[in-house]
Amino acid sequence: MLQIKNLSITHKKDLRVIIQDFSCVLNDGDKAVIIGEEGNGKSTLLKWIYDPKIIESYAEGHGERVMNRERLGYLPQELSAIDRERTVYEFFMQEPLFLEQTPKELGSLAKEFHIPKDFFYSDQKMESLSGGEKVKAQMLRLFISEPTVLLLDEPSNDIDIETLEWLEEMIVKWFHIVLYISHDETLIEHTANVVIHMEQIRRKTESRYTIAHMPYLQYKKERKEKKRKQKKRKEGKEKKRKEKKRKRTAGDQ
Repeated sequence: MLQIKNLSITHKKDLRVIIQDFSCVLNDGDKAVIIGEEGNGKSTLLKWIYDPKIIESYAEGHGERVMNRERLGYLPQELSAIDRERTVYEFFMQEPLFLEQTPKELGSLAKEFHIPKDFFYSDQKMESLSGGEKVKAQMLRLFISEPTVLLLDEPSNDIDIETLEWLEEMIVKWFHIVLYISHDETLIEHTANVVIHMEQIRRKTESRYTIAHMPYLQYKKERKEKKRKQKKRKEGKEKKRKEKKRKRTAGDQ
């Protein structure tokens, strides 16, 4: 179980509230997607969940993480400058459990990830890999670290169709918790069973979030219907207001 209690994050520079009083509980089998417009703080939220210290240079967060014995694995949007310069083998060597893997275990991982068995020992620079290969290399290293929670920041960016299909399959089959950010509606529709929607409202002066334990398409449908009803009520109120004004005007004549 991964639980976040009463989390509030504020941007240090402009004091903008990124998220306020955020609470969430995720359990094994939950595939939660964080959605929202660019700049709404999705990546900042994911970083704080992984390690609150990561955001300290630009944001201030207050809240509680309850992880019990969960082990978090984090996939950033981009490789760090240091990792880009490493060879694939050097990249895997950064994970202490890599050297404990038997050839059979690495072979099984290679088969599961649809890569050559010798990929782990490649002297190719990480920055020269394709988008799909970079994602797979990072995911492989995460799997070797034996996480029980996957935190994935835009894993579908810059990858080919084959890797995207593999990613979908991996998320669906993952027994534990997956919390990810994506703008790829196909990926979201095929994988998410929990939707976390982050919004900035009132001209971006106020934050709002919604957590829906349902598939993405169902969330979209219910949100659309809710907006339709809200619009209808608003139009009804406006119609009544105009009718009252018309009657008052008629009475004054």
